[in-house]
Amino acid sequence: MKVMRISDWLAAAMKLSVISAFVVLLSACSNTVKVEHIEAFSIEISEENKDGFYEQTGFKKVNSITAFAENKNYLSSETKMVVDYYDLDGKYVKSEIVHTKFSKSHITMSEDGDNRKKELQEPSTIIIPDDNLQNFRSSALSDDEKKQIKQHVLNLIDSL
Repeated sequence: MKVMRISDWLAAAMKLSVISAFVVLLSACSNTVKVEHIEAFSIEISEENKDGFYEQTGFKKVNSITAFAENKNYLSSETKMVVDYYDLDGKYVKSEIVHTKFSKSHITMSEDGDNRKKELQEPSTIIIPDDNLQNFRSSALSDDEKKQIKQHVLNLIDSL
């Protein structure tokens, strides 16, 4: 019968711990729920006036990709957007590229996030017609339009 030295026993225990941790991580990952939304929409912009009332000040057109992932250990979200701003008369004001990330550990309760923006000087959204600022919603997008929006947003986000 061979007697194990303490160093051999520790090495074996360490290997077993690493393998166990790997298996736990894999099993946790397999239960992750992931959702991705690709949208194009326009929406009113309202701002609070000096009397404390909100009044419409314009519109914005948005192309966005929003992704969520959650399992028992964490929650994460990521939003990539191209936003064009217009005044009440439909006159172009500015555009922004926005990339926002957020994550929260359900184990440590720690949170992390990042928000990057870049202003553009020309209209940059696609698919949304200029003459339909008040009523356009993404529910009518075809799969091809969603692919176009995703590629367009990702290309602009790469410039951040």
